[in-house]
Amino acid sequence: MTQPPAASTPDRLAGGYQLKIHLLGISPQISRRVLVRGDTTLAELHHIFQVAMGWENWHLHCFHLWGKDYGLSYAGGTWYADDARRVHLGDFPWRVNDKFTYTYDFGDYWQHQVRVEKVLPATAVPTGPVCLSGRRACPPEEVGGPRGYDQRTLDQFSWAYEAHDRLLAGEDIREDDVPTWFWTYRPEHFDKDQVNQKLAKLYQLKGNPDFLLSQGGYDYFFADLIS
Repeated sequence: MTQPPAASTPDRLAGGYQLKIHLLGISPQISRRVLVRGDTTLAELHHIFQVAMGWENWHLHCFHLWGKDYGLSYAGGTWYADDARRVHLGDFPWRVNDKFTYTYDFGDYWQHQVRVEKVLPATAVPTGPVCLSGRRACPPEEVGGPRGYDQRTLDQFSWAYEAHDRLLAGEDIREDDVPTWFWTYRPEHFDKDQVNQKLAKLYQLKGNPDFLLSQGGYDYFFADLIS
């Protein structure tokens, strides 16, 4: 898909898409399935993907679709010719099985493949974004990309196994020098209800420039929701 997008039509903007997002380079697969409206801007889609996957919005990102890169331009970061707050998903003539990529964190380089599973009429699309399903937990931030994730989760498993035996022996493991997430990260866990609570709050923030251009975590925006 290298041709430029055709002019958007009212039907494409009012309709919607079922998208499957999966993280490349990791097995078993980490994935999410979401419903989004055609009038969703790419700036909004970035936050939808962040929340659905479970990322923390700490790093830069980039969409690559129809032969072109799109993203939010930040001082000292990557500059994009188009304003992602004015480019809509429905500006492109998507068909079922079309694909594009979403890359998050240019250091760890988390690349997501996104596939259009369904193109839906307006009557079949909810008002705001919805997560339909998901598999496995999002990797922790700053873990070193897919290779780092594989190694660190093996390290976490080994530590947890040894810590269990030490606890049974009466030892105190609270001073262990391990990453904080070693204590809490559950690789197979996915909570669809929690994701949808956050997506509902995200829809309320639609169009808020402070939110769309925010970078550095979601604690402030989702402080009233279950953590």
